[in-house]
Amino acid sequence: MVPGSAYLPAATIPCSFPSSMNPLDRITVVLVEPSTPGNIGATARVLKNTGISRLVLVKPCLWDTPEARSMAHGSGEILDACKTYPDLTTAVADAHFVIGTTHRLGRFREVCSTPRQSIARIASLAHHHEVAIVFGREKDGLWRNEIDSCHQLIRFPSATSFPSFNLSHAVLLFTYELFHAVRGAEVPEGKNLATAAERERLYQHLGEAMDAVEFNHFNDNPRHFARILRGLFNRIELEKRDVMAVHKICGQIRKFAARHKTIA
Repeated sequence: MVPGSAYLPAATIPCSFPSSMNPLDRITVVLVEPSTPGNIGATARVLKNTGISRLVLVKPCLWDTPEARSMAHGSGEILDACKTYPDLTTAVADAHFVIGTTHRLGRFREVCSTPRQSIARIASLAHHHEVAIVFGREKDGLWRNEIDSCHQLIRFPSATSFPSFNLSHAVLLFTYELFHAVRGAEVPEGKNLATAAERERLYQHLGEAMDAVEFNHFNDNPRHFARILRGLFNRIELEKRDVMAVHKICGQIRKFAARHKTIA
């Protein structure tokens, strides 16, 4: 913290970890505005069968219905423990790595990898860190501001040019591969990674520091440049000490700018 600153589950194949050490317990599947109770129930059933117990919903429909319970067959405890949040930023605040899914391509939707390419990294990180896997709306996926909250984007390959997977099917594709990867992954040395909330505070402080020196944004568009900075930092596994160092720099920039304005 910068001094004087405000920024300061049962499956057919058993896992080989005690429940207290199971990396799958650090995986959270997040559904953004799911529109049908059936898809939520089906997703819970998928999670139960792939060893994941944590389901989070962002602004869901009226979801806890007989349809959801029926589709969740045998997985009611996941629905019982399900948490809801008003927005994605709040939902993933405690995660150290947030991976989003998209079927669309375009500006600021730079897909880093396929699910299979990301699985090994997630399987390794989950031994010591919280990981959130985010799935967007059935109709139009994740919105731009929600993509900003993701540290990496993946796209599911398919035999068609414009893939369209059912929500629970997309979840199954990812979590099934992850279940098997975690069982065979070596336990890495733990890093003290920054959480998503700590990253957000860093981005805010960077913006304030740039404003203090009247930074000339590319095309005079601060939001565009902010996304470029997010993309830069999202390619880095930021540790807490890295975040503290950048906060320190931002704090010094703001103090220098304040002194300069006083002298002027």
